[in-house]
Amino acid sequence: MNPFFDWNKAGDAHHGIEPVFTADEIVAKVDDLAGRLTRWFDEEPVAQVLMNGAMMFAADLSRAMSVRGCVMEMDFIQVEKNRATKEANFTAASNLPVKGRDVLLIDDIYDDGGTLSFAHEHYMSLGAQSVTSVVLLDKSDGRNTNMKPDFVGFKCPDIFVIGYGMDIAYRYRELPFIGKMGRA
Repeated sequence: MNPFFDWNKAGDAHHGIEPVFTADEIVAKVDDLAGRLTRWFDEEPVAQVLMNGAMMFAADLSRAMSVRGCVMEMDFIQVEKNRATKEANFTAASNLPVKGRDVLLIDDIYDDGGTLSFAHEHYMSLGAQSVTSVVLLDKSDGRNTNMKPDFVGFKCPDIFVIGYGMDIAYRYRELPFIGKMGRA
């Protein structure tokens, strides 16, 4: 096997990072979500990928949906949330037209719902026919949130995770698994 794709050895190369979700678990979950989402949409959705952390998830999800015959337009958006006021705004927005179309929001982590809610309201205000959300990790357990994602990959403990697009100081996005620093 090509060592580039030997995901099981990736953990060995990064000592001190304990896998929370393995590469094999992620592949299976993305495949499941792609099947469910492909059946969900009657027409081509406009995919909006939130933040940089969702890049790996969005790439794998969109390819898995494409294999099933789902064609989509895709763009990346950046939302910044003020921690003190909880207000959100775009730092990078998409110019893809959404009026009368189905929008698919793709995000990496759902915790308090602020970013997802902001994006959902924004696209509805632009005349989207529908806005559907999919998140890889749900860390909202026990939190009071104003909306829930439509599709969820994994329930995640309330820990800081890295890998599969998620980072610490722009590092470890390339990991094929999702892990935490240190040993349990």
